[in-house]
Amino acid sequence: MPRVRLTHFLVSVHDEIWAQVPAERHLNRVARDWALESVAGLQDPRVLDVGCGDGLLTGELAKAGVRVTGVDPSAVALERARAAHPGIAFAQTTDDGRLPFDDVAFDAAVCLNVLEHVADTQLLLSEVRRVLAPGGVFAVAVPFHGRFENVLVALGSFERHYDPLQPVLRFYTSKSLRLVLGSLGFEVLEQRARGGAPLVRETLLARAVRS
Repeated sequence: MPRVRLTHFLVSVHDEIWAQVPAERHLNRVARDWALESVAGLQDPRVLDVGCGDGLLTGELAKAGVRVTGVDPSAVALERARAAHPGIAFAQTTDDGRLPFDDVAFDAAVCLNVLEHVADTQLLLSEVRRVLAPGGVFAVAVPFHGRFENVLVALGSFERHYDPLQPVLRFYTSKSLRLVLGSLGFEVLEQRARGGAPLVRETLLARAVRS
């Protein structure tokens, strides 16, 4: 029986997921604003949108005048991205999950609602660090999991929230996100929780630099 490479399997899963995503999607304004805020002080930066999907947020960054490139593992998503945003450069990750760019090719990277879906977090973050210039900015957004919300989920909606058929693989707290970024070569400058009610925020945000 031929051996199936895990990377090929994961790419096909990404394609299958994106084939079911509706063309009209809700824009995550919290993530968009965080990305724009994170690169606002940089002088004409080269920005990489990691896990850009169909380019919805990539297009928003470009509208704001950001020189941005999108990258994603899904050919289906990238086909949609290129059709919707013909003036933006998009690229696909390699078969082994690496970013197809030279070292220190970018001044900043954004990874918005992506890390929670990533199987090999160490590889992705190592690749982001590789393509970032020294001191390059890295903006991250993931679903928020604070203590109070975790208690509510455990008491009332555990099966729904942690549905094993959903594409979410990881769940981050403020502490765990800081630890994983720090362990893979990033210095976290700031973390915030935004969106939703004060004790049940929807999005956890982090801004770091390549250390």
